[in-house]
Amino acid sequence: MAHAAGRPDVDADVIVDFDHHSDEFNLNELAINAALRRKCPVAWNEHYGGFWFLTSYDAVSQAARDGDGFAHKYEPDAADGVDYQGEMGVPRPDGQPALGIGEVDGPYHQALRHALAPFFSPGAVQRMRPFMEQSAHWFLDQRIGDGQMDLVLDYASPVPAILTMKLMGLPYENWHLYANLFHSVMAVPQDSPEYTQAIAEVPAMMQGVLEFAATRRAEARDDLTSFLIQFEFDGRRLDDAQLLNILWNLIAGGVDTTTSQTALTLLQLGTHPELRQQLIDRPELYRTATDEFLRYFSVNQQLSRTVTRDVVLGGQQLRRNDRVIVSWLAANHDEQEFERPDQIVLDRAPNRHLAFGLGPHRCIGSHLARLMSEVLVRVVLDRIPDYRVDVDSVREYLGNPSMTGLATLPVTFTTGESRGTAEP
Repeated sequence: MAHAAGRPDVDADVIVDFDHHSDEFNLNELAINAALRRKCPVAWNEHYGGFWFLTSYDAVSQAARDGDGFAHKYEPDAADGVDYQGEMGVPRPDGQPALGIGEVDGPYHQALRHALAPFFSPGAVQRMRPFMEQSAHWFLDQRIGDGQMDLVLDYASPVPAILTMKLMGLPYENWHLYANLFHSVMAVPQDSPEYTQAIAEVPAMMQGVLEFAATRRAEARDDLTSFLIQFEFDGRRLDDAQLLNILWNLIAGGVDTTTSQTALTLLQLGTHPELRQQLIDRPELYRTATDEFLRYFSVNQQLSRTVTRDVVLGGQQLRRNDRVIVSWLAANHDEQEFERPDQIVLDRAPNRHLAFGLGPHRCIGSHLARLMSEVLVRVVLDRIPDYRVDVDSVREYLGNPSMTGLATLPVTFTTGESRGTAEP
C-alpha cells in the first residue's frame, strides 16, 4: 500500500530531514539521535515514503514490547491490507531473502522460538565454550609468529562463522563462503560494485543450503538443520521456503553480528589503553564489560516495523500502515536511562541495554553472542595484550542503516609462540 511522504496530521515540529542510509548520518549518528531525543523522540522522516523514527528508551521499549501493534513480518501483498515492511530497513535491500524468524509473527513465530530455545539456552551455550576457545586459539596461532594480522579477517570473522557451521551442521570448510558473503554485504555501501557482487552470490548459496538440507532429510544428524527438518507446526513440516528462510536467518545472525561486536570492542580497547589495562588487571569485569560494549556499540542499530493499528506513542498519533524504525543504538544512549551514556563504564550496573532487542522478537542467540564475544576478546588480551591498531587502515561500515562494524582491523604486536592448538 502506498504511503504519502507527508502526513497532514503531523505537527511541523516533529518532522525531520535526514537520510539514514547516508554516510553523513552514519558518521554522526550519536549526535543526531541525541538531538532528536531532546526535540522529538518520536519523529516523522519524509524520506523513503515517510516513516517514524524512535530514539528514546521509553518509545523504543514500548514499540518493541508490542509485537501485535508493531509487526515484524514482511508481506508486501498482505491480504489484510497492511503492507508489512519487515525487519530489513526502509527500503528493504534488493536481493535480501526474508528472515524466517525475524520476519514472522504470531503462533508460528512462538512455536519456532520455543522449539529452538534449547539450542541457545545458557547451558547449551556453555557447552560450546571449549570449541569457541579452541577455534580462537587456533586462528591466533596462525598469525602470532608474524607480529601482525587483521583482527577482523584473520580472527573475528572466521571464529563465529565456524561456530555457526558447527551449530547448523554445515561443513566447516565452507565457513569462508558464508563469512565473506555476509561480511561483504554489511561492510560496503549498497550502491557499490562490491555489494552487487556479494548479493550476486546469494542465489547459489541459498541453493547450496537447500541441497545440504536434502542430505539431512535423507540422514538426520545431531544438529540444528536436522532438527528443523523434523519440526512440525499445525501438523505439517516446513516447506523448502520456510526452511531456507530460517536457516538463512540463523546463519546471518551468527556470522557477522558477533564479528562486528568483537571487532568494535577490540578497536576500542586497542585505542584506549586505560580501558584495556583495566580489563587485563581485573578479569572479573569481563561479564559486565561485555554487556557494556554491547550497549555502547549496539551493532544491530535499528530495525523496521509496521503499525497494524492506530496507536499513540510518545505523544504522537501513529496510524495503521505507518512504517517505523526503532533505534536500539539511540535507546541505549538515552540519558534518561543510562548515566554517562556516551562513556564506556566496564562495571556498569544495572545495565538494561536493548542491544539484543526486547519483547517477543528479542534475539534468540543472545547468550551465544555474549559468550562468543567475551571469549574472543579474552583470548586476544591474554595472548597479544600489546597489540597496536593501525588506525589509518581501519575501515568502518558505511551506508548501512541497520548494522555497524569494521571491514578491517589491522594490528601489530610482539611476536609469540603458537600453542599448537588442534584445528577445529
